[in-house]
Amino acid sequence: MKKTILVFSFTLMCIFLFEGKTPAKNTVFTGKGSAVVVGNDRLSAVKLAYQAALKKAVSNAMESLIQKGTKDEVNFKLKKAELLQGPFEFVTEQKQISNSMNGQLLTIMLRVTVDRNELSRYLGHEGVLATQSKKRKRREFPSVMTLITEELNGQINHNPYSAAVVNQALLNKNFDVVDEKVVQKSIQHDQAVQALLNNDPRAAQALALQYGSGMLITGRAVAQQSAIQSGGLQAYGANVTLQFLKADTGRVMATASADGSYPHINMVIGSRKAVEDAANKAVADLIKKIEKGFETSKESVEVTLSNITFPQLAILKKILIRDFNEISYIKQRSFSGQIAKLDIQTDSSAISLSEQIALKDFGTFRLSVLNYSPGKIDLKLKMKQ
Repeated sequence: MKKTILVFSFTLMCIFLFEGKTPAKNTVFTGKGSAVVVGNDRLSAVKLAYQAALKKAVSNAMESLIQKGTKDEVNFKLKKAELLQGPFEFVTEQKQISNSMNGQLLTIMLRVTVDRNELSRYLGHEGVLATQSKKRKRREFPSVMTLITEELNGQINHNPYSAAVVNQALLNKNFDVVDEKVVQKSIQHDQAVQALLNNDPRAAQALALQYGSGMLITGRAVAQQSAIQSGGLQAYGANVTLQFLKADTGRVMATASADGSYPHINMVIGSRKAVEDAANKAVADLIKKIEKGFETSKESVEVTLSNITFPQLAILKKILIRDFNEISYIKQRSFSGQIAKLDIQTDSSAISLSEQIALKDFGTFRLSVLNYSPGKIDLKLKMKQ
């Protein structure tokens, strides 16, 4: 067994050392920089002019990917100074093409070669290419299920007004929403609601996955009579709290909370209007946070690897970082009994990553995709015969 592990580990190391990356899509950009020569210190002036030329060339490269008149351009202008601090890992080659003096002013012209794919990933990761990232994430965005527990004047409302408000707001923003009326007919619906009352979202997550929903909005709405009276009308106050999470992993992506009020002579109508007022405010805030998250290409995917030894895992992580340009970071959460759990930060979706892994030729082994959901991938290492 030890011999098999050593042979496998050596084979993986050979693959890691000698297998090349996919060809980069390179583009050339130029930049010009100047500096004043002070006290015959030409060397310092050369360094300053060279850095200025490099930043100008890199700036030109970045601007080539940004659509004018969009939020991307605004984001770039706000972050430009930070982005130009470097390091510029997407620059594959630098070449000085001229060096001239005009009095005491030294000017350098620089040509740089840029891997456009790497630059695009970098800008997306930094939230600059918001328009592109939002379009892609909206295309890949799974349906949303809403489960809210609602209490009106001490009584549980089994047809929550707040859920209807949230779903309508999502539909207005073109989200794919699971029909709450269909879900309410399920026996598991009541079990999920009861679990939410006990601050346990797992039943709600399972119900969402059962209906093919990758995203879940859970929450609590409470409305009650206020002590304030005006003109013979009774005032009703409400509070709605919402949280947006991935159904498969339970990871909370955004939260929102709001208060509402409504005066009315009728308790039922006053309570309902107060809840709807609070729900409208809360979901508007929640949607803003969701769409803000769409502006970056960053995506966190939970990956479970089974049938793998620790030495194999150590080498495999290096291969994934090297050969999958979309992967920017791997965090190892745990390893026990030949099962490893990782958090992988990627600039692509979980489905795209799982497809690439399934098609990847790892040499003497392969990674089989056992299960996939929008935020989670289950893999098994299998040796080739």
